[in-house]
Amino acid sequence: MNTSNSSMSNRRVPGEAVANPHQASSSAATQSLQLLLRDDYLLTQHELHITKNSQEAAYGYAAALLQQDTSGEQHKIQQRATDALQEVERKLALVQSLAERVSRTSPEAVAGPLLRLHGYSIEETGKETEDVASEEDGDNLNESNDMDTSMLSTKSGAATTTTLVATRDRCDRLQRQSQVLEGVAKRVESSLQRGLTKMEAATSRLSRVLILSSTLKMILRLQFEANKLQSYDLDDLRDLTRAAASVAIVENLLKQIPRPEPQVVVHMRPTVDETAAKVRAAAALLLEQHQSGTGVVQLGATLQVYYHLGELPQAAWSAVGFGLETAKACSKEFWSPSAISALVDESTAGAKSTSKTESALQRNLMKVLRERRREASTKWAAGIAQAALQVWNLHRVLCRKSDPVSRQVFSSVVAKGEIPPNLTPKTTPAAKDFSVFSIFWEKLCFNLGKMTERLLQNEKISADVAALYPAVRSAVLGMLGRLYDTMQASSTSNLSLEDTTSSSNGILGGSNALDNAQWSNTDDGTDVAESYESSVLGVSSADTWTRTDVSNEDLTDQTLLAKASGTTTSLSSIFSSPEWKLMQTTGLQPLQTAFLSSCRERLCAPIEFMFPAGLSVDEDGVAMQVLPTLPSRYDLQKLDHSIRSELSLADPREGGGDLSMTNMIAEAVVDMVERFCARTKTALTNAGEDGCLTDKGMPTERHLHDRKVGKIMSTLATTLKTAPENTFVVPYRPATSPQHEEAATLCQQSMVPAIMEIEKVVKTLILAPLGRALNRRVAAAITKMHHGTYLESTSAGGGMDSAEQSFVQKQLVGLYEDIAEHHISKLPPEHAAFLASTLASFSIYTFVSNASLIRPLGENARLRITHDLAEFELALEQLILKGGSSLTLSQIEFGKPYAELRAVRQMFYWSGLNSPSLSASSLSKSLLREVWIKDVRPSTTFHFLFSFAPTLLSSPHHFKRMRPEDYVNTLVQLDGNIDEGEASAWMITMACCDSYQQRESIDRDGGNGDRRIAAILMMLGPELLRRRRH
Repeated sequence: MNTSNSSMSNRRVPGEAVANPHQASSSAATQSLQLLLRDDYLLTQHELHITKNSQEAAYGYAAALLQQDTSGEQHKIQQRATDALQEVERKLALVQSLAERVSRTSPEAVAGPLLRLHGYSIEETGKETEDVASEEDGDNLNESNDMDTSMLSTKSGAATTTTLVATRDRCDRLQRQSQVLEGVAKRVESSLQRGLTKMEAATSRLSRVLILSSTLKMILRLQFEANKLQSYDLDDLRDLTRAAASVAIVENLLKQIPRPEPQVVVHMRPTVDETAAKVRAAAALLLEQHQSGTGVVQLGATLQVYYHLGELPQAAWSAVGFGLETAKACSKEFWSPSAISALVDESTAGAKSTSKTESALQRNLMKVLRERRREASTKWAAGIAQAALQVWNLHRVLCRKSDPVSRQVFSSVVAKGEIPPNLTPKTTPAAKDFSVFSIFWEKLCFNLGKMTERLLQNEKISADVAALYPAVRSAVLGMLGRLYDTMQASSTSNLSLEDTTSSSNGILGGSNALDNAQWSNTDDGTDVAESYESSVLGVSSADTWTRTDVSNEDLTDQTLLAKASGTTTSLSSIFSSPEWKLMQTTGLQPLQTAFLSSCRERLCAPIEFMFPAGLSVDEDGVAMQVLPTLPSRYDLQKLDHSIRSELSLADPREGGGDLSMTNMIAEAVVDMVERFCARTKTALTNAGEDGCLTDKGMPTERHLHDRKVGKIMSTLATTLKTAPENTFVVPYRPATSPQHEEAATLCQQSMVPAIMEIEKVVKTLILAPLGRALNRRVAAAITKMHHGTYLESTSAGGGMDSAEQSFVQKQLVGLYEDIAEHHISKLPPEHAAFLASTLASFSIYTFVSNASLIRPLGENARLRITHDLAEFELALEQLILKGGSSLTLSQIEFGKPYAELRAVRQMFYWSGLNSPSLSASSLSKSLLREVWIKDVRPSTTFHFLFSFAPTLLSSPHHFKRMRPEDYVNTLVQLDGNIDEGEASAWMITMACCDSYQQRESIDRDGGNGDRRIAAILMMLGPELLRRRRH
């Protein structure tokens, strides 16, 4: 092909200027296109390759493709077009392959037009023209020739085009240069590698020299420390501390010496190991002496030794584990089936030896058991306290002691160490809350709870184990109080540990200030505070904290709990402490649950035989149901004795417990009372208000039975009210004790739910039905005032000075005396007061509501009603007085009924309607400003205004077509409730006013009465109801 010739022709001699590069590229493209056209037989057949216009050639070519094979008319035009397009695509693929081949052989002839055709411009204005030398040997171009060519092209300023051939030549040149540079780099790299190898050899020799030097230094240091170990006196605590530091250094050096060890180290190791073993044995002996309390030990110095040895966490946890084992051994001695059985057997034998009768045997047995349990619990608590005190001293030293060199606090060192699996707490404490004493106490309570659970599973001794709770609780509280006294004594010291150790107690962190002897009493009677002051504040020699043969060798820590008989810590502080909460919820929880369960069983035992179902047999031998049998006085006394016996368990002298148990036992009493009330409900007849009274108002047999049940409940309530004082205060009179009085007060407060439960049962099932029945009789008697009692003609004939009895004297006084004689006086005082108060409040509301409905209400009628109101008040006072209550009418239901009774007297003499010129609005405002309006119910005011209304304005009960007594019953319920009736009264009043407006629109002559009443009622009603709601 001619493409090679064209590409060769495009090469130029270096330095030769290009005449027209655009024409050269165009001619090359034209030659390529002509070659393509000549190879296509179709183009040649139709002579389309002769044209010089490319567009005409393309159109002609497409038309020829469409027109070929015209002989087949059966083909459709669409199919022919598809075939023509496929042929065009094949030709395009041929053109593309040809273009790729041409671009490889002669790229400068094809790439330029094609790039411009696709929108890319390869022309660069102001660029330099590269001269490419066509040398046959392919040597590198001379840079000087390139520079000269660039300068010439720059001076000429002609626009040039960078060809692909020049770019390819440059790439070849750069490739050859890179090969040269790569060879140079390889030579340099080999030189550097040889130097690096020489340097590594020298460095390795130097490192061996340095390692040998370091080993020699460590051997010299090791020999020095080993020689120092030979001169220490391990019996001297100061020398022991220094020896521990040297041992730690030696062991660290032995670990760092490389293997194999030098011969001198091999010979030295047995001596070092032997000395290290002796140091550890001496430290272990000191720690053992501290744990067992066989001698005076400086705990801070001992821990300092273990710190130097790197075994401080292990030593601390070992001390904690020893404390737990001591407490566990003490607990096993006390909390074992054999010990508890032996305690009961010894107590029984001692009681039998001093008792002659069975009753005396029981009393003596309870007394001996109480004493033995107290002694055993106190001994157990003392052992637990001793172990806890040792762990607390350890915790205090760990928190205050630090290493004088590294300044690390020992507690932080122990916290960073690993806790043994047998001491791991349930929740991992934070670093700031870490405490070995808390972990010890949690584990102690957990072990105690598990131990008591196992004992309680033994049914033979479970009751005896539960009976230990009062004594154990008292002993634990005393133990915690004394422990808190010790903690407070240690926390109130004004001198810090570092100050005391750095002033006169040595320079290596000696712990004279933390000597156990500070927390013990001396044998010569020196107090703990005096011993502490002398040991911390007194001047001592440098060897005081290291020698045990000084003047404080007689001190012991065994006498603290034995000699301290009391505690300065309040019970509230103990109860709020985490130690008590953990002990109560974990350690004593199973024992407390068992104790309360047995306490409830003893309290409820007498109830099981109370209120048995009554059965009787008739003459035919048929069983018939009768009223249940009620408990006797002896049964109630037995119940009282049971309650007081259980409460006395909280008395330290009587029951061996603690006064803080009163609330706990009182809750058990409350549960017993609830069960008693549940059985009481089954013993009631449930007569209701219809079965309480006979037709003559006398109590029925069923009500008499319920009344007896009420007396029993009242007796029980009285027992509950007096039991605290009879248990905690009366046995100690004439002496008084604030603790016992406070316990009695707390017990009374805890008994309140039981007393309220009793009152609820009595009031709901006995007194409420009786009150409703009696109120029905009273309401029937009061409604007789509507039988013409206060008619104007009757009032005018009798007069106020008439010898005729008033309505109250005829209808109510006798009724109240009958109620007081047959009902109220037969009830207990508290029940009688409740019934009398219910009757009084209902009577007042009913009497006032009935009196306000009287219509018409003349002057004489008002006088008689006022007189009857005074007698009515006196009759109610007598009723309450006979009921045995100290209340007055003004105290019943916060004085509301009595205030309305007094206000009604003023209401009946209201004269606002005497001024006919005043409007309804003015009268309403004037009425709202009256003093008595706030104490009178709205319905009473409405009904009173109806007495001044025209005849067309019907009264509410007439409008509803009801009798007055039935209407009043809707306002005042039989139980004395008046809240529901006010809204209905207002609705009826509005209906009456609406009906009046309709009647008045038809009949203008409304008869006698004030026409303003309807308007006054409509204005007054909403305001009165609003005031009553607020």
